[in-house]
Amino acid sequence: MIEIKAKLWLEKDSKFILGVGRAEILRKIKDTGSLARAAESMGMSYSHAWSEIREISDALGGPVVETARGGRSGGSSRLTALGLEILDTFEKENERLDRHLAKRNG
Repeated sequence: MIEIKAKLWLEKDSKFILGVGRAEILRKIKDTGSLARAAESMGMSYSHAWSEIREISDALGGPVVETARGGRSGGSSRLTALGLEILDTFEKENERLDRHLAKRNG
């Protein structure tokens, strides 16, 4: 049987914002409170993860992550309201797409 598959991504003004990989970075920052831990858990360098975050923020016109430098205990990162909103939009639309495809592939 042939199944229909699709991948979701978000764009603004024809510029890529978010797909599965970038959404995972945001989700892991939200869960761990750390960009470094998020990057490490995905097997990517901190600088690459930070570059992805900057590209999302640039495309949206505002920051999606706030960072705090740390002392002994290290720093922290958290999603801004914009970051939470874009992640929530992606996750809801991805779930909707998955449900639609599951019905089609029945």
